[in-house]
Amino acid sequence: MSKYAGLNNAAISASQCAKIFFLFGLGSAALIVPTAVTAIAKQDAWISMLLVGPVNYLVMAVYLALAERFPNLSIAQYAERVIGTWAGKALTFTYILFFLLLSALVLRNISDFLGLSVLPQTPDWFIDVTFMIVVIYGVYLGIETIARTGEILFAWGLFVVLIILLSLLNQFELSQFEPLLYEGFERPIKGVYPVFGFPVCEFVFITVILPLVDKEERPKLKRYINWTVVLITVTGCLLTVFLIGVLGVSETARSPFAVYDMAKNINIEEILVRVEILVAIVWIGTVFMKLVLCVYVLAVLTGQMLNLSTYRPLVFPYSVLVIPLSLIAYRNSAHTNLFAMGVWTTYSAFQGLLLPSLLLAVAAIRGLRDNGGGMFPKLAQAGGNRGSEADKGQGEEPSPA
Repeated sequence: MSKYAGLNNAAISASQCAKIFFLFGLGSAALIVPTAVTAIAKQDAWISMLLVGPVNYLVMAVYLALAERFPNLSIAQYAERVIGTWAGKALTFTYILFFLLLSALVLRNISDFLGLSVLPQTPDWFIDVTFMIVVIYGVYLGIETIARTGEILFAWGLFVVLIILLSLLNQFELSQFEPLLYEGFERPIKGVYPVFGFPVCEFVFITVILPLVDKEERPKLKRYINWTVVLITVTGCLLTVFLIGVLGVSETARSPFAVYDMAKNINIEEILVRVEILVAIVWIGTVFMKLVLCVYVLAVLTGQMLNLSTYRPLVFPYSVLVIPLSLIAYRNSAHTNLFAMGVWTTYSAFQGLLLPSLLLAVAAIRGLRDNGGGMFPKLAQAGGNRGSEADKGQGEEPSPA
């Protein structure tokens, strides 16, 4: 195996792609989204989470259709082929701004959570800097290392969620869901709105990851992604159901981190108590994955737009920029809710659904397809052949030149 293996390898499997997709969706949304949806749909919030599934599937269908036409290209690369070089670079620049802001918002989410719940006397800037040090290292190592980390966090995350929900069955009350659909489907449909922008349309990040899936694995990709959409929907619905059944509508809508507060209620014979820290650990891990992916996509898109030979020199400058941006993103919790409900969904839908749909429509009208290698060239082997069949075809650097 090359001495640079693990640093420059860029091929991931279809299952790894699906797992990081799931972790990105779980990410910062797991603790925050149920509160926003319950505030709108009340006891019918679980129906809103079910309705998100078909919407998520349709959004992913656009990304997969683009990936079918341009299997080896990211959105920055096929945008230039579809609408021209300069128009494509301008469109890529809008995504750079989008992921820069998204990175700052995700980092702010973690500093708010740790500052309010775990480390109340620690300055936000110190939490941000400490967290970003690990993020910089992860992004620098590349997508293969990120995907392998995701496999560990995926299994651990599902296990903890399952344990938390089973431990709360003795406190679950069906009466919290009455009356069912007391205003018809109006409230559940309105409850889809915040989830549509956060995180559904943020999944546009995957347009940069799909070209990095190993070619032999790509026939499985659509099936894995579709099953992941189902898993995200089921997980979100179960969390919302238990939040309403255990905490009730009022407390769920009032709590900034409802899932964490729900876990505080676990008490089995005074033996299994204080397990909310498990929720904190899993949530920090999923937020880490989301932030790593955001910064990775941000650096790769910028490198591709500027025709650089590698994305790595951009990682540290962007990380330094994200930290102060996260500190000024919100003034207070009221401003957070106003921005999330009034601005972010519209902006996210524009970047995550409207622009990719327009690219797909133009590509279909013009009959454009491109099976070329794009700008992810194979690197020269740095010393010897690879040591295993698993490494074949994975010597590509996600560099934009």
